[in-house]
Amino acid sequence: MLPSHLNGHSPLARRRPRLSAASPPAAAAGESPAAGAGATSTADSLEEHDRIYFQSYSHIGIHEAMIKDRVRTDAYHSAIMHHQKFIEGKVVLDVGCGTGILSVFCARAGAKRVYAVEASEIATQACEIVKANNLSDKVVVIHGRVEDVDLEEKVDVIISEWMGYMLLYESMLPSVLFARDKWLKPGGLILPSHATLFMAPITNPERYEGSVDFWCDVYGIDMSALVPLAKKFTSEEPSIETIGGENVISWPSVVKHIDCYNFTVEEFKCITAKYKVSSMMLAPIHGFGFWFEVEFNGPQESSHNIPSNLNPLEIIQKKRRRSSEDTVLLSTAPEDEPTHWQQTILYLPDPIEVKQDQTVEGSVTVSQSKENPRFLNIHLECSTGGHTLVKDCAMR
Repeated sequence: MLPSHLNGHSPLARRRPRLSAASPPAAAAGESPAAGAGATSTADSLEEHDRIYFQSYSHIGIHEAMIKDRVRTDAYHSAIMHHQKFIEGKVVLDVGCGTGILSVFCARAGAKRVYAVEASEIATQACEIVKANNLSDKVVVIHGRVEDVDLEEKVDVIISEWMGYMLLYESMLPSVLFARDKWLKPGGLILPSHATLFMAPITNPERYEGSVDFWCDVYGIDMSALVPLAKKFTSEEPSIETIGGENVISWPSVVKHIDCYNFTVEEFKCITAKYKVSSMMLAPIHGFGFWFEVEFNGPQESSHNIPSNLNPLEIIQKKRRRSSEDTVLLSTAPEDEPTHWQQTILYLPDPIEVKQDQTVEGSVTVSQSKENPRFLNIHLECSTGGHTLVKDCAMR
């Protein structure tokens, strides 16, 4: 796995394709490539980013973490069996199949044929796994990007585990949308079908004390000169860690609800949402937490859409009603069983004290990085009790 960060918390431990030292540096502000070379340079840069990204998925550790996540894997298996009538005797496309586990699930559920597309070198092992399970007559492993492959036919079902940290990190969703537009038959099934990104202010005094206040007294030595550096280090980029429901101090707000049957690549590039929540307790806000959930619905089924204009209490009530319905749901919320995605936390340099019922409001913008479209830029604005802050950070 990749190096740890902040008390053993890895910011992007599961899915962090790092730019290598050999990668071409981004042009400084005001600079431009040589005349006539712009398109080629951009294309070469994107190709290099993709090469590094797919190379990271050749590491078995990433696949081990994903498959051992029973919440994730069981949800996908349950969804496949729930929709078996749409899969049996049909053609399935698995976008980013990895080891091929979802393709095998679909084949065992009765799929006539499964195209398992994987751009990383793990495709070699996926092919061997298919053979070892006597499914070579049903599962066709294709080594390449889904944008580049040619299939022999249109498909009835698209399945993909495309979600990254904070739902959108890695920008794999556009590949699923590409496959939908090019290969999915009208009325076809997409799994998962819907996704919702949530956010809420959080309090985490133990984490703050361990990373920042720790330096005030180190074995009886005053090292408080390091506190400003600790604050900067703690808050300069998102942290991936597990928090509990007790750390969340308000009902969550919806950042974005995605319907995979209709969502577009253009919408993905920049997402902005306003939020307005009330603190449920007297506590310091140490940052903002982000998590997501996905649903596995058919195209004609209710999407259980959660509009962003609902107040936070209505959102939770709707979520609780939905959990009792006949819907397969995969949640990474703090109050639910932990997953390898954990939660994404944007820590503030200094905590903000809030009282019970105090309003916390502002906006958040999540956009694809121009440096590398698989990275995310996050712009957060917050106002409460006379305090106003603006925070910018990147998930790289």
